[in-house]
Amino acid sequence: MAIHTNSDSIWAGKKRLSFWQRLFRKTAVVDKALTTPEIIGQFCQGLLLGNKNVKSLLFSTDMALIENNDADAILAVYPFPPSPKIIKTLIDFSGKPVICGVGGGMTKGKKSLEMALYAQEMGAAGIIVNIPFENKDIKIIREKISIPIIASVASSDYQFLKDKIDSGVAVFHVSGGMHTNTIVKDITSQFPGFPIMATGGKSLTNIQKSITSGAKAVVLSPPSNKDLFKTVMDKHRSNFGSF
Repeated sequence: MAIHTNSDSIWAGKKRLSFWQRLFRKTAVVDKALTTPEIIGQFCQGLLLGNKNVKSLLFSTDMALIENNDADAILAVYPFPPSPKIIKTLIDFSGKPVICGVGGGMTKGKKSLEMALYAQEMGAAGIIVNIPFENKDIKIIREKISIPIIASVASSDYQFLKDKIDSGVAVFHVSGGMHTNTIVKDITSQFPGFPIMATGGKSLTNIQKSITSGAKAVVLSPPSNKDLFKTVMDKHRSNFGSF
C-alpha cells in the first residue's frame, strides 16, 4: 500500500509502468510505499558503485524507511561518531549499495581509517567524509582501501576541490542548501566529467535543476516517521472518527 504525503512532496506519487514494462519484466517487482521520483531514473546518468549504476540515494539509517523505499543505494551518515554496529547492520539489511560515513568534524585520523577499513571489509560500496575532513587523512585512507571515497562539499572553490581530488576523492557530494545547483554547475565547468551527486531538495523542480546542472545522482531525504504517521492517522480519523 502506498503512503501518500502532501501533493507538493517528491514522495507523493507511485511509479507507473507501461504495459510493455509489466509484460517483459523478468522478476516480480514489489511495490514500495515510498517511490523515488521518475525523473531521476529517466534523466540521471548515474554513478558506478561496485557493479551497480546508482542514480538515487536515500539519506537515512532508518531500517523501516530503507525497507519501504526503492532508491538505488543508501547514504548512511549521522551526526554521531561512526559505529561499527550501524555499519554492519545497514549493509547486511539493505540489500543494496551502502555508502558509510566515517568522519568529519568529530571523527578523524586513526579512528576514521579504522572505520573505513571496517566498512570495506563489511561490504560497503563506498565511504563518505564530511566537509571539515582533512586532506592528509583522505590520503592515508586512499592508500588503504579500494572502494570510492566521497567528499561532501558546499563550495566550488577551485583549489579546495582540486586538493580533495588530489588527495584521493572519487566523487563529490554537493550539499550546499539553496546554492547546491549553482555549486554543481560550477564544479562541472571546472572539472568536466568528475562524478557529482547532489542533495535533491524538497521539490521536483529542485531535483530537475540538480540533474540539468550536472549531478549524476541525487540524494533524497525521506519524510520523517512522524509525518508519515500523521498522513495515516489523519485518514483513519476521517474514516473512523472518534466523535
